[in-house]
Amino acid sequence: MALRIAICSKILQEHEISEAVGIAAEIGYEGMEVFGVEGHLPPDVSDQTVADLAGQFRNVGMECVTLCTCVGQFSQKSDDECLEEVEAFRRYLEIAEELECDMIRVQPGGPPKPSAAREDHWARAAHYLQVCCDLALSRDIGVVMENNFGLCATVDSTLEMIARVDRPNLGINYDPGNLYRLDRYYGVEALARFGDLVWNVQVKDCYRDETTDDYQLLLGEGEVDYATIFAWLIETDYDGCVSAESQKEPTDELSAAAIARHEYDAIRALIRGV
Repeated sequence: MALRIAICSKILQEHEISEAVGIAAEIGYEGMEVFGVEGHLPPDVSDQTVADLAGQFRNVGMECVTLCTCVGQFSQKSDDECLEEVEAFRRYLEIAEELECDMIRVQPGGPPKPSAAREDHWARAAHYLQVCCDLALSRDIGVVMENNFGLCATVDSTLEMIARVDRPNLGINYDPGNLYRLDRYYGVEALARFGDLVWNVQVKDCYRDETTDDYQLLLGEGEVDYATIFAWLIETDYDGCVSAESQKEPTDELSAAAIARHEYDAIRALIRGV
C-alpha cells in the first residue's frame, strides 16, 4: 500500500499517550496525529514526557504525522491573546523537533461560516498565520490548516486564506468529512483545486443532519464518498498519510481500541479498492 495509515490520538484519548501509541502500533498504524490542548500533548507538557514519546515512536516504528494543536483561532482575538497563541506555537515547534514531526496544525478562527467574516477577521488571521509560518520556516516545519468551521470551512475560503498568508510552508489538512457538512464541494473537486497543498488527510464519516450528532459514526456508516476520494489520492500519487479521526465515542460494547481497529481495517479496504 502506497498510502500510509495514521490515527488521530483522540480516538484513544481515554488511554495515556504511551498506551495509545502501543495500541495503535499493534493494530498496524504507521503514524499518529497527536492532539494538543485538551488532548495528549498540551503545550506545558514536560520535556521528559516528550523525549519518552519520541523514543517510543522510534521503538515501534511509527511517525508523528502532525501535532494537532488548538493554537490559533486568531481572527476574533485581541493582539495580546494572539501573542499568547504564538507563544504556545513556539513551544510546539520545540516539541515537533523532538518528535521529528514536520507539521503543526494552526487554525485561523473566524465566524463558523466564512461568509459572515469581516475584512478585519481575514487580515488578523492572515497576519498571525504569517508570524507562525515565519517562525516555523527556519526549522523546516510546515503549518497546516484543517478544513473546519471558520475561515477554512470551504474550498474557496481555504484557498483565499492560503493566498493571503502567502508562505511556502502553509498547507492544508484536508478533511472531507468536515467539508461535506459545510461546502457543496468536498471530494475530488476539492482535491483538484487544492492540488499539492494537501499535506495530510483526515478520515471520518458523517451525514448531514442538523438535529443530531452526525459525527457519531464508524467509517462506512455515513454518506461521504471515500471510495472516489481514495481512488483520486492513489491515481495522483499522493504521498502523505491518511489519518483515522472517527469521533465515535466508545461504549461498554465498543471500546476505543475496537473503534481504532475498525477504522484501520476500513481505510485499508478503501486503499485496496475493495
